[in-house]
Amino acid sequence: MDPAIADVERQVALLLRLADRNRRRSRRLEGTLERSAYLALGRLIDQGPAGINEIADHLRLDASTVTRQVLQMEAAGYVSRGRDEADGRRSVIAATTTGIAAWEATRRARADVYAEVLSAWEPDDLQVLARSLTRLNASLDASLDASARPAPLQAAGAESSR
Repeated sequence: MDPAIADVERQVALLLRLADRNRRRSRRLEGTLERSAYLALGRLIDQGPAGINEIADHLRLDASTVTRQVLQMEAAGYVSRGRDEADGRRSVIAATTTGIAAWEATRRARADVYAEVLSAWEPDDLQVLARSLTRLNASLDASLDASARPAPLQAAGAESSR
């Protein structure tokens, strides 16, 4: 195994662990949205109202999981459920004013934490980190999509390489 790959794997595992720890222990993040609500609301704010399946696709989650999350956000007043004008059978979820305010407060609190953590970093290093994380997320997402696709069928009588 390439030592750099092993290092990336270990650092990502540590990043996820530290981010979770900081989320639970930081007073500045108390009362902010959980990650799933933050990401779902961000999708609704950025791209407008959406159905459960669209939100699930965006978050790469099962629709049943998103349905439970939407019910919790609806109970908290962060989203409202309406009917699609083009297809009255389809529910559409939209961010409410309360949801937008909670998302913005969460975004500010999270940004403040990262601003403090990264305060000693040079602007060029921050840009490299942002680009690298964006690229890593895209690669992870593409890898997941590729692994979910069925393997190509082999021609009849073709030798297996296994």
